[in-house]
Amino acid sequence: MLINLSKKESNFRVIIGTLLITTGTHFLWFLLIPIGWMLIHTGLTYKCPITHLLQRQTQAAKEHLFVNFLPKYNPQPVFIFKSDNKLAFANKPAKNLFPDVTIFQDLVEEDIQILIKQERIHHCSLTLKDGSVYSLVIRGSIELDGIVVYGADITEIVELNQEIIETQKEIVYAMGEIGETRSKETGDHVRRVAEYSELLALLTGIDKTEAELIKLASPMHDIGKVGIPDAVLKKPGKLTNDEFEIMKTHAEIGFHLLNHSSRPVLKTASIIAYQHHEKWNGSGYPQQLVGENIHIYGRITAIADVFDALGSARVYKEAWPLDKIVTLFKEQRGSHFDPGLVDLLLENLAKFLKIRERYPN
Repeated sequence: MLINLSKKESNFRVIIGTLLITTGTHFLWFLLIPIGWMLIHTGLTYKCPITHLLQRQTQAAKEHLFVNFLPKYNPQPVFIFKSDNKLAFANKPAKNLFPDVTIFQDLVEEDIQILIKQERIHHCSLTLKDGSVYSLVIRGSIELDGIVVYGADITEIVELNQEIIETQKEIVYAMGEIGETRSKETGDHVRRVAEYSELLALLTGIDKTEAELIKLASPMHDIGKVGIPDAVLKKPGKLTNDEFEIMKTHAEIGFHLLNHSSRPVLKTASIIAYQHHEKWNGSGYPQQLVGENIHIYGRITAIADVFDALGSARVYKEAWPLDKIVTLFKEQRGSHFDPGLVDLLLENLAKFLKIRERYPN
């Protein structure tokens, strides 16, 4: 696209051309008419053969070219970078919000040449110092020989999304507490299990997003207890074999309660509910899974659940001292629990104890 004239220059030519045609027609000065038509044509097309031959293109004309790539009346920041990475144009919102941007890499760590050649659209987000969040839509253009970056303030959307996540957390914890309070556990138990599970997941190398998912889902590990009769669930003494078989069904009940949802949190919770009583050596329930056939979510929550249960006082027992808990995990390493996860627990015991201190019963 060849633009030689600025908008001001083109408007001026159209006005002068119109006056020349009107004057030439009125006074029979016919020589003025073709000059007038030429001025109107160049003014409307923003192209002037003479200035083109002289390779003249004002900065105003260049900026007008860039404006052709922008949505009209856009109050959001817009940048144009040329193929040499340098900033060629920025509208007023862009200059106000991002005054230090001079090259493309100040905004995005991407290869500008690839984006130009492929003419593909790339999306990313950028958080400013004041906490506001901007979504960036980046479009490469061979015609422009550069990159156009459109910004949009999505701070309100991000905050709303965070509020939804917090609401989901509260609902999840409430659901988890329903299962625990039926068996006279405490609400702090599900919060500690959630924190332990997230920490252990991170220590295994699971990424932050998936670890957060485990944290959100693990409070519902015993949700299936809502389907266990009070006579069994709240029995003060030792369960008979038949009663224990009934108690064991809470794992399957929890799985079937949650598995029908397509939501990632509930899908994860269904796996945890189903498998957190499986044992590394295959002697657990309900499926008698062995080793790594037990989902990592179930293996992580199993350790988090038992670690907290042993260290907490219940109506039927006192809290175990720490050295006794450590001894049990060492003894059950490779039989009940994933040996690698036990090692991570014991090597980072101080971090787990800090969580316990943060959420006392």
